[in-house]
Amino acid sequence: MDANVTLTIDGKTVTVPAASTVLDAARKLGIEIPTFCFMENHKPFASCFMCVVKIEGGRGNLVPSCSTPVSAGMVVRTQSEEISTARKTALELMFSDHLGDCFGPCHEKCPTGVDIPGFIAALKNDEPARSLSIIKDSLSLPGCLGRVCPAPCEQDCRRNKVDEAISIMRLKRAAADSDLMLETPYVPAAKLPPSGKKVAVIGAGPGGVNAAFFLSLLGHEVDVYDAHPAPGGMLRYGIPSFRLPHAVIDAEVAVVEKTGVRFHYGSTMGRDFTLAQLQQSHQAVFLAMGAQDSSAMQVQGEDLPGVVSAVDFLGAVARGEKVNPGARVMVVGGGNSAVDAARTAVRLGASVEMFYRRTRAEMPAWEHEIADMEHDGVKLRLLVAPVRVEPAAAGKLSVICLRMELGEPDAGGRRRPVPVEGSEFAVEVDTVIAAIGQKVSGMGIEDTGLTRTRWGTIVINEVTLATSVPGVFAGGDVVLGPDIAVRAAGMGKMAAVSIHQYLTGQQVTGYRKLFSVNIGTLGDIPAVLYEKYERQARVPWVHEKPEIAVKSFLEVAPGLTPAEVLSESTRCMECGCRGADLCKLRAAADVYGPDSHHYSLGAVRERFTDTSHPALRFESEKCITCGNCVRICEDEKKCYALAFENRGFSTVIRPPLLKTLAQTACDGCLKCVVACPTGALTASDAVVATEIIRQLP
Repeated sequence: MDANVTLTIDGKTVTVPAASTVLDAARKLGIEIPTFCFMENHKPFASCFMCVVKIEGGRGNLVPSCSTPVSAGMVVRTQSEEISTARKTALELMFSDHLGDCFGPCHEKCPTGVDIPGFIAALKNDEPARSLSIIKDSLSLPGCLGRVCPAPCEQDCRRNKVDEAISIMRLKRAAADSDLMLETPYVPAAKLPPSGKKVAVIGAGPGGVNAAFFLSLLGHEVDVYDAHPAPGGMLRYGIPSFRLPHAVIDAEVAVVEKTGVRFHYGSTMGRDFTLAQLQQSHQAVFLAMGAQDSSAMQVQGEDLPGVVSAVDFLGAVARGEKVNPGARVMVVGGGNSAVDAARTAVRLGASVEMFYRRTRAEMPAWEHEIADMEHDGVKLRLLVAPVRVEPAAAGKLSVICLRMELGEPDAGGRRRPVPVEGSEFAVEVDTVIAAIGQKVSGMGIEDTGLTRTRWGTIVINEVTLATSVPGVFAGGDVVLGPDIAVRAAGMGKMAAVSIHQYLTGQQVTGYRKLFSVNIGTLGDIPAVLYEKYERQARVPWVHEKPEIAVKSFLEVAPGLTPAEVLSESTRCMECGCRGADLCKLRAAADVYGPDSHHYSLGAVRERFTDTSHPALRFESEKCITCGNCVRICEDEKKCYALAFENRGFSTVIRPPLLKTLAQTACDGCLKCVVACPTGALTASDAVVATEIIRQLP
C-alpha cells in the first residue's frame, strides 16, 4: 500500500499520507473548512456536521471531512449551495440549544458601541485607567456624554429584571473624571502609521470630534473647522455649563488634539471657505455641522424685540455675553432645549414659566430633566399654546394664548393638540424664549451637488455615510435632524471607518458589525437566569440643593464617590459572553447567515452556571455538547472533570456525579476554554481569560 495518496479538492491536486482525512488534505491546500468538534491529536468526533463536504462519485450524501479518510483519485468539493445550506442548518440546530448574549444588551444599544460590561468590570476591579481605555476604543468624549447622554443603554439593561438599571452614564463619567484629574491624562496611541492623507472635518461637535479622533488614530492628518470660537458644538452652545462644564469639554478635546488633530475655530463653510476648496486641499471631507438653526413658532409678532430662540439665548450665555431676560420669562416648547433655556433664565434672575401645548406625558424632554427644572422653580403650564405676540407697556410683551385639548394622534403618534374655543387669555412677560425645534442651515452646502431631503438634511448611504459627492461623508444632526449627542458621536466613529477605507483604496463597506445573538427582550428572558441575584438599590441621583444651585452656573450634579462607583459597578450582571470575540459559532454564523431562532423547540435542557472553581467558569446554556472539553479532560489531563450526563435530548455536559468543578481534579489549565467553540467555558477572570487564550496555541 502506498504511503501517500493523491486527490483533488476544489480543483486543486494534493498529495498526503494515506492515513490522512479529507480535512487534513484541505488544510494542506490552505482550504478553510469550518469545524467545531474537531481537535488535533484527538479521534474525530463528527458531531457538529459543520465540516461536511461532497465526494464526487460517492453515494451522493454529504460527509464530515474530519472523519472521512482520503483515497487515491478522490475528488472533493468543499463549497456549493448544498454544502452551505447544510452548514447553515447545522448552525441553526446548534443555536436552538444555545442560550446566551454575544454582547450585553447595553453594549448593543450604545450608538457608539462602547463595551459597557467591560469598562464597568474594570471599575469594579478598581482599574479606572483600564476602564477609560476600553471606553476610548469607541468614544472620545466620555466625560461629556457621561453627563448629558440620555443613556439609551440603560433602557434595555437586564438589571431591570431584578430592580433598577445600572447607572451606566454616571459610571462612564466616573472613569472619565478620574483620568481628567491626573496631571497627564490618557492619550491613546496611534493604531496605524501616518498615511500621508488629509481629511477635513466640518464641525467640532460630538460627531466631528469623534470622527477626527479615530481618523487620527488610523494614521490620517485631520483638520477640524468650526464656526464657533471654541469646541463642543451644541454640547457647549446648547447645553448649559451647570449640566456640562466647559472645562470638561476643553479637557477632552485637548486629548484629541494630542493625537495630532488640528482645530480651526471661527471658520465657517460658505463664508470662509467652500466645500470645493476643502476637496482640493484634502482627500476626504466629513460634514458634521449639526442642526443649529432655530425653527419658527409661526405666530404673529415673533419677530418683535424680546422674542428670542433657545439656540440663540443659550449660545449667548455660553459665549459669556451679557444677557438680561428681565423679571418674567415665558419659554415655549417641551424639549430638552426648552428645559435648558428655562433653567438658565432662572439663574439669570428671572421668574420662568414653560408653556407646552400637550400634556407632560407627551413632552419630549427627559423626565429627570423636567423634574430638575421644577426643582429650580420653573412653573409648567400644560395644554397651552401662544398664538400671537403683541407689544405691551414699558417694553414688555403680551402673549396671547389658547388653552388646548388633545385630539386624534398625529403622524408621529402623539395626540394632536386642538384649541379650546373661547379660551383665549394674555400673559405679560419681558422675554419669550422659543424652543420649538432646530433645523439644518443650508449655508455652505447649497449648490455643491449634495443631495438633500425636503427638510434640508443631507442624504447619505446609511451604512457607509457616503454622500452623493465622491469623497464627502456626513453624519450627526446634519443628516438625522436634531438628535442626541451620542448618536452623532456614533456616526462619527462609523464615518472614520468608511473614510479610512476610501483613503486606503479599499471597497467602502462601512463599519462591519459581526453576527450576534441575544437571549431576547426583557419580557422574553427566562426568570431562572435572574433568581441568583439579590436586590440592591441603585446609587441615588444627587443634586445640589435648588436654592443654592440656581444662584450660579456651577455644576449641579456631583460625580460618584469611589464607594458609590464600587457599589454601582458590583450591581452589573456582566451580560454578554466573555468568549464572544473568539467564538467559532458566531464566526461561522457571520459567514452562513443562519436564523438563530429557526429551530426554537420550546423545551430546553437543564440550565446551570458553575462558578465554584477559582480559574474556570461554566455556563451550560451556551454549551452545544460538542464534547471537546470532555475529551481534553479524559484524553489529555486524565482528570475527568467534565463528562456527558444523561442520554438523548436530556444530554448535558457537567462534572460527573453532580459535583461542582471545584470538587473535581480540575487543575485550571484552561485548555478546555481554548477548545470550547462557544464561550460556554471561560476563565473566571475576564482579563486572564483574554491573555491566556491568546498565548495558548
